[in-house]
Amino acid sequence: MAFTHMRIARPVTDLEKSFRCWSQGLGLVKLAAFTDHAGFSGIMLGRKDVPWHLEFTVCHEHPVAPSPGNEDLMVLYYPDKAEWQRVCATLDAAGFIETPSFNPYWDINGRTWMDHDGYRVVVQNQAW
Repeated sequence: MAFTHMRIARPVTDLEKSFRCWSQGLGLVKLAAFTDHAGFSGIMLGRKDVPWHLEFTVCHEHPVAPSPGNEDLMVLYYPDKAEWQRVCATLDAAGFIETPSFNPYWDINGRTWMDHDGYRVVVQNQAW
């Protein structure tokens, strides 16, 4: 049986800051949000034309510190060079920090960016 949608769920330190950073950087929109649901608040970001979305959560009762590693990557492929360059510029303007990839493979045709919690996204200039 095939799945129909994918959610990547991550704890964050600041919901509003994460929302601004990821929505402005990747053109994602708020799909849903919840407040104090069993001690958690969260927001889902995505686009209607892709079968995945991101969920960022904060636990009010027992804060969970984000703990991404150097190789915890979300990789997005942009085969069109102009679109890839535009996305790189918007990530920079949105507050992401460009960082060399731990695995040098990702630096050949792409660039790696990190948000304020250390979550990394690679924008790759090639087709998957």
